[in-house]
Amino acid sequence: MRRQASSLDLVTVRHPIPGRYSKYIKTISKIVRVNLVTGSIVRTPQLGNDFRTVMAFLNLLAKSLFIRGPILLDVVAAVSVYYKEQKDIIIDFRTPYPVELMALGHERLAILAKRIENKIRNTQMAFAANDRMAKYCTEIGVENVVVIPNYPWRNFLPTVEGSKWKILNTLPMEEKIVLFTGSVRLREIYGLDLLLAAWKYVEEASGSTLIILGNVPIRYISMKMDSFGIKKIRLPGRVPTNDVANWINASNVCVAPRTPGFPKSFYDDKDSTKISEYAALRKPIVAAGYAPSRQYHLVDQDPQDLAEGILHAIEGKTRLPQPHYWEENEPKIWGALIEYLKQTNIME
Repeated sequence: MRRQASSLDLVTVRHPIPGRYSKYIKTISKIVRVNLVTGSIVRTPQLGNDFRTVMAFLNLLAKSLFIRGPILLDVVAAVSVYYKEQKDIIIDFRTPYPVELMALGHERLAILAKRIENKIRNTQMAFAANDRMAKYCTEIGVENVVVIPNYPWRNFLPTVEGSKWKILNTLPMEEKIVLFTGSVRLREIYGLDLLLAAWKYVEEASGSTLIILGNVPIRYISMKMDSFGIKKIRLPGRVPTNDVANWINASNVCVAPRTPGFPKSFYDDKDSTKISEYAALRKPIVAAGYAPSRQYHLVDQDPQDLAEGILHAIEGKTRLPQPHYWEENEPKIWGALIEYLKQTNIME
C-alpha cells in the first residue's frame, strides 16, 4: 500500500529565499502542501565566508534530522541530505557551484562543493535551470533531469508608462536609457568592471545614461567614474520587483555582462533571471560571457566589443527577444513531480 504524500519539504540555506524558490512554492502548492525549511537564523541577503553563513549551514544540518521528505533541495543545501535516503530527494540545480568557486579562486570551497555534489550523484531526479546544467547533472549521475528555466511570472509587468517613469525619475525624455539590473557580487560575477570600461565609449558616442539597479558598490563606482571621466550613470539602488519592470520598460537597451574567467557554456537566457526579465518586456539585450542564444546580441568580454554592441542596440539594429514565462514551467513541474512520487512509492 503506497502512502499518500501530503507535503513536500523545500530546503534552501538562505532566507530571504531566492525568487526561484518562491515560484516553486506557489507552483507546487497547487498539487501538494509545501513546507519551507531554511538555515538562516537571521536574514542573509547572500552567502559568504562569514559567521552567519556557517551558522546557517549548521542550523540546516540540525533541522535535517527532522525532515521526513520527500524534499526539493537547493544543491548548495545538500548538507541536509546526509541522513536521507536519496530516493526521497529532488535536486534543484541552478548554479554549477564547484565550477564557479574554482573560477573565483576558492579552490578549497570548490573541492567541498564537489564532495557535496558527489553525495547526491545517484539522486533519481533533478530540476536544472538550463540544458547545459541538465547535462552536467546527468554527467554526475542523476537519472532523470527536467529543465526548469528562470522565467518571470506572466504578471511581471510595469505599473507606470515609460515616459511617466522617466519624468518621475527626472530623466530627459529624449535621452536613451541603458539598463543593467544587478543584485550582489557585481564585480566578482556580473561584469561590473567590464561594463564601466565599456560605458566610457558608449557615453562619448551616444550621450546615453546608464542605470544600474541593485546593491552596488557606490564608492567603487564613483572612483571608476572619476577615473574614466564618466558622467551619466544613475544608481537607484535595490528596488521592488514592480519597479524593476518599470525600469526595464522605460529603457531602450538592457545589458547582461559577466566577469571574464567563468565557463560561458553554463550560462544563457534560461538560467539568467535578468535576461528573462528583459525578454519578458521585449527589450533589446546585449550580453557578454554567455553561451550563444537568439534571445540576445552576444559580444566578446572586451570593453570595446561590449560598447559597440550597446551602440548597435541603441541604433535599433538588434533582434528583439521572445518572451517566456514561469507558467510554461508549471505543467512540466507537476507532471515530473507526480510521476516521480508515484515511482518512488510515495504517492498513489
